Amino acid sequence: MSDASFWTLPPDLEVNGWGEYAITIIEPPFPTSIESATLDTVKQLAPHDPVRAHQVAKLLGTVDAVLEELLLTDTVSESVWTRADLDIIKVGCWGNVIGISDPALADNGNTCPLLEETDALHRLFPEARIVGSVGTDMGADHHEYTIHFPEGRLLHAEGWSNTNLDGDPHKVLRALGVAPGDLVGTDAELDEENLAETNWNAVTQLILGPWAPWHFSHVQMSAFRVRHTEHYTNLMEEIWRFDD
Repeated sequence: MSDASFWTLPPDLEVNGWGEYAITIIEPPFPTSIESATLDTVKQLAPHDPVRAHQVAKLLGTVDAVLEELLLTDTVSESVWTRADLDIIKVGCWGNVIGISDPALADNGNTCPLLEETDALHRLFPEARIVGSVGTDMGADHHEYTIHFPEGRLLHAEGWSNTNLDGDPHKVLRALGVAPGDLVGTDAELDEENLAETNWNAVTQLILGPWAPWHFSHVQMSAFRVRHTEHYTNLMEEIWRFDD
């Protein structure tokens, strides 16, 4: 298999930007707790399955081909230094929990790749809860969040200083069996005067509960060097900032 890519930029070109880009898929049974993950609760995760992770990597709509399987890594976010780093994705498979980290999900609010990919994953995993969270700093902060439950997409929020909201956060809480009053005083409390300005990162953590896999140095996942599709390679050349 050729490792030729669709990039028009050299692999050693320095990246001037930062981002976190995660999709988490939870298949039944779902967590019964709405508490955030801690070092103790995250131990509920099953051991990582590298074989299944490779299978999942090949399913991703952002990926044209998996070129190389790298050494196992952890779920702590890593900085992107060069253009070649944008070709590295991470996939974790811990029993009924799947985690995906892919720089191709970064956006500037014009394309919403996270929404496109989580919609596609919902079709592949129709019985799962799927939570997407992307934050990037390309000179200014942009965030995008998606929430899918088995009944369909419940919410999409994205924006820079102002958030564009599509969906009903109250419906999300009802699906979780949580009343808005239960969240008063917490980071995930709904901003009833302006729902779009709710802390969506806290809401996504609420959904993942004790099975949130991210930011733990002792949780293993696989890393792959991939060739992204031509569409997503072109998008990354547009979105990410490079130093000439």
